[in-house]
Amino acid sequence: MFYQNYDEVHGEDRWGMVGKVDDPFREDCLLAAPCYKCHRQPLVIAERNWDATNNDDSQQYQILVACTHCGAVDEFTVNQGREGVLSQLKHSHQRVSVNDVKAESQEGGK
Repeated sequence: MFYQNYDEVHGEDRWGMVGKVDDPFREDCLLAAPCYKCHRQPLVIAERNWDATNNDDSQQYQILVACTHCGAVDEFTVNQGREGVLSQLKHSHQRVSVNDVKAESQEGGK
């Protein structure tokens, strides 16, 4: 059996799946953005799904977030069209940035 250890490896793009050291959009991290239903913060990053490869060879990801209070689900895209471009949240139309990501959630500690 082969095991690939990617702990100290950086990916091809800034937010690739390889190189989690530099990736701010990890699962169980908190996002300082208001919920579209209850308008409270924070949201927790629930899932991260590969979406496509852009023309500049960067990887596009769909990020699903959930409200920590009411459980409402929203989503946005990382590297939308090219590296470093973030979309708005789909339902709340709030623009997110790397600075909105907080430390990992205390609830998800395994």
